[in-house]
Amino acid sequence: MRVPFGLLYLGSLLPAASLAIDWDTKASFVTAVTVVGPGHDAPAAVEAGAAHSDPVRDSLAFSGAEFGFSALRAVGDGFVEVLAVAHVHRHPGEPTETELEEVCAEWSKDALRVRAGIFYAPLGATNIRHAHTWNFANAPLLHGRFLGESGLRNPGVQFGWAGGGVTWLLAVQRATGDTPASFRSGHEGEDYLGRIQSASNGSGPLVTLRRSRAYELGEGQSAQLGLSIATAENGSGSSARTWLAALDLDWKRERAGKDGWDGVELELFVRSFEASAGVNSDTQLVNAETVSDAAVALSLISTLGADWTASLRLERAVPLGRADYEAVGRDPLREACTRISPTLAWEPTPGLRFRLQYDHDRSPTFGTEDALWLVAQWQIGDH
Repeated sequence: MRVPFGLLYLGSLLPAASLAIDWDTKASFVTAVTVVGPGHDAPAAVEAGAAHSDPVRDSLAFSGAEFGFSALRAVGDGFVEVLAVAHVHRHPGEPTETELEEVCAEWSKDALRVRAGIFYAPLGATNIRHAHTWNFANAPLLHGRFLGESGLRNPGVQFGWAGGGVTWLLAVQRATGDTPASFRSGHEGEDYLGRIQSASNGSGPLVTLRRSRAYELGEGQSAQLGLSIATAENGSGSSARTWLAALDLDWKRERAGKDGWDGVELELFVRSFEASAGVNSDTQLVNAETVSDAAVALSLISTLGADWTASLRLERAVPLGRADYEAVGRDPLREACTRISPTLAWEPTPGLRFRLQYDHDRSPTFGTEDALWLVAQWQIGDH
């Protein structure tokens, strides 16, 4: 058994101990600070795509801390794992918040897995990874627009099967609350896609299906392709439904002589939001309609020696046609936006990473915006 000291698993700093307990436990801690250079004004169209770990001001900011704990033990011919991940963050002028990102238990045997608790929906590639594992400093445009600042997660149950390089995941989760932004979320009483939403409008669960397959493309080359879809009734009215579809691709190639690697990451999201007739925050009537949006993110990644990694990320988020409610003015939360982000990362020692990123955003809503991000991240343990 590996013994945690508080919530920090110190790895080689603490000796391992063997106790008369069958659980194999480990804990982790991740924290980061971010410096955002002048020019980061967080206009509405960009702020709508932020994650809860993104700072909302210039200068030095605390990006949050994440605590993780897991325990694994054999049960019969299978295994049971209990996982808990908490995130602490604070925005200027607001109290410190602590969120339980994941609290779940999973049983696995051979190719089968069953998970129950609070967990991230298996939709796309960004949503199923914690923010500190992303290859970029801030949330992609698709994140807040479709998934919400905390990502798409909720209580539920998930069934998984893996074999022959193919993995199937089917999740059935609660469709209400703050985290399912594109579904039955009240959005704190503010307009969302042109109208007031209510978590009490509609019924039924959020259902997500994902299929991913791994490919070996020859010596030193591999790829993984994922297709996923999520659907549930939304908060605009009874029987109005949202559909979210995602495609993700991760390709890697080792260089000759094992001297580093090159990679490509692609993620594409499409949303169809069936909006019922209703009223906006000004009590004006809005007609029933279907609002559709899309977003794509492409990253080119290459290692530069043992400790350095360079990447170039290209993003584009667009509305697929103008909505009727936008006749009086375009909605900045779904306005077209383009982002170009070159990034340089340095990891001088395992667990310590520095990332320098430049963002160039362009949109008809706010023109152009340039921002420089410097992130220092420290991690102990792994989860």
